[in-house]
Amino acid sequence: MTYQNWVQNFFYGGFADDKFLGIKNSFQYAKGVEIRENPNSLTLARSVDKISGSVVDTAIKSMVTISTTGDLIMFGSNGKIFRRVNNTGSVTLVYTDTGNAAILNGFEYNGYLYWATAANLHRIAISAIDADWTGSVTEDYKTFLVGNANAHPMIEISNILYIGDGKYLAELDSFGTFTGNRLSIFGDEEIRALTWNGKLCRIYSRKSTHVDYGAQYFWNGTSVVYNDRIIWEGLTIHTAFNKDGYDYVIAGKRPIIFVTSDYQRIPLKALPMIGRIDDCEIAPNGVTLFENLLVIAACAGGTNTIGRGAWTFGKFNKNYPEVINFDYPTSNDNVTDKVYCVHQNNGALYLSWGNSAGTTFGVDMVSTTTLYRATGELVSLVMYGSLAEYLKELKRLGISFKPTAVNEKIEIFLRKNLASTWPATPEITVPDSKFGSTNSYAFLESPAAIGDFNFIEVKIILTAGLNRTTTPTLTGISLVFDPNIDTNQNVGQS
Repeated sequence: MTYQNWVQNFFYGGFADDKFLGIKNSFQYAKGVEIRENPNSLTLARSVDKISGSVVDTAIKSMVTISTTGDLIMFGSNGKIFRRVNNTGSVTLVYTDTGNAAILNGFEYNGYLYWATAANLHRIAISAIDADWTGSVTEDYKTFLVGNANAHPMIEISNILYIGDGKYLAELDSFGTFTGNRLSIFGDEEIRALTWNGKLCRIYSRKSTHVDYGAQYFWNGTSVVYNDRIIWEGLTIHTAFNKDGYDYVIAGKRPIIFVTSDYQRIPLKALPMIGRIDDCEIAPNGVTLFENLLVIAACAGGTNTIGRGAWTFGKFNKNYPEVINFDYPTSNDNVTDKVYCVHQNNGALYLSWGNSAGTTFGVDMVSTTTLYRATGELVSLVMYGSLAEYLKELKRLGISFKPTAVNEKIEIFLRKNLASTWPATPEITVPDSKFGSTNSYAFLESPAAIGDFNFIEVKIILTAGLNRTTTPTLTGISLVFDPNIDTNQNVGQS
């Protein structure tokens, strides 16, 4: 009898589009694991910890880094403004906007920090940003013509600040001259995102969350009207981010990451875990860059089971594919969390979230030291050999790994025939009495617990070492099986 092998020695393939089929080295699910840094191994992702304490009592919709100090300014949906000094210390409340209006966005421009509520633009001099903003803020500095309550995207082009306000693109120049309708788009659309490629400003809009429709405008920055317009038929545009001259646009009820340059767009990857009848809302400030990866805040609303936190898309170098991974769950780690904003601040990644009830809020930071998540997991694609209908017998389960440090643990679970739950007891746990901390491999001959199977899946759970300062490292997993033990070739036995 010739046995067959299933082997996974690499994990850099990211989430597959289907639990049965994906690109090489992909998987059907993962959470809190690192797949790119060492492409031939699986380790825990860095820790995500709440740094806001109890002081943040609102959804943070925008964050801004002060260029001269590295201070992080966080803007709340109840008008409160918070500050953290250069990635250290506690978060403090520094100002509350009169009327407690929701702050939709912020931007540093021309020596001032600006923030936008639905109706107005406000500001404070950068030199006045400290622990006490009293007397330094100019509220209602400028007034928007539309007063869009959903988004005020901002961008600086040629030393001029542009702000989306519903159907208008507003302009603030370095002399303080404000034009609320510098450019007009279609009247039934609202501007969601602004990018610049060195030649053209690209303006992304949508009608509403209820209309599957978006548009992309091109403007040279000087004309009195936009230069061109293309329709994103059937796709609601959530947000966009420019990287290396290309725009990465998140669009669709079931969001897809598109890359576009001028008039062409290519769908790169659908966000995982969003079913055919589900929807998902990504916030206007729900995308950023971190370590040259696109980071997506999933999600601000919708009916879906996508993991809540910061997802990453991309690759570290040209030798590997661009893939998506769920690296950074919120510190609350609940599938109903709402994630509003992601922001890179002086080498650190921040994300803001709230629980589904709207009673608890937080701002998290991804660890900048060697501090790892307590646990992480990965689930393989469904394996069925050459033919799913053949009944199979597992002959050997094996794993290879780096010798474990104190408190580190690797657990391997098996599930057969598309069951909905996993067994409570792992097939392999290391270290244990047989395979100690100095071993670099473990195996189990003819695992009896799993029995014969048609389909089989593997789940890997990693547990961090002492004080979460070390991570276990899995370098490979393999199954050896008899591909057809039913000589009568009956179908569907288990």
